[in-house]
Amino acid sequence: MSLGESSEQTLDAAWSIPAIDVGSFDSLEVLLGGIVAAVVIAVIVIPLLLFGVELIIAGLVVAAGIVARSMFGRPWVVLATPRGDTAGALAWEVKGWRRSAQLIEGVATELAAGLTPSPLEGPERVTRDAG
Repeated sequence: MSLGESSEQTLDAAWSIPAIDVGSFDSLEVLLGGIVAAVVIAVIVIPLLLFGVELIIAGLVVAAGIVARSMFGRPWVVLATPRGDTAGALAWEVKGWRRSAQLIEGVATELAAGLTPSPLEGPERVTRDAG
């Protein structure tokens, strides 16, 4: 079965996509605008996107670390360091967010009153080399 010449031309015309005229780079302004746009994309947009991806990954790693520390019962270290004197640092190991928040509040209250902080009922006071 053979199609006639006019049938082939009709099919070609039906399936052809007209070309879109976007202009040419005859004018200097259009060429310079394209170059500037390419430089801006290459120098600003792409690094910002990559930095954003890095921040998302870093946030996920930190979140996973917090969840893992909480799930496996590793203690948080609450550290009280006097200004200018790192040798007098006090540290406590506390399990749990709520207990660490209570310890921080208690230590801050005692320090504000001019007292030497003592462990609350449970957290173990540890000595650390601050250096």
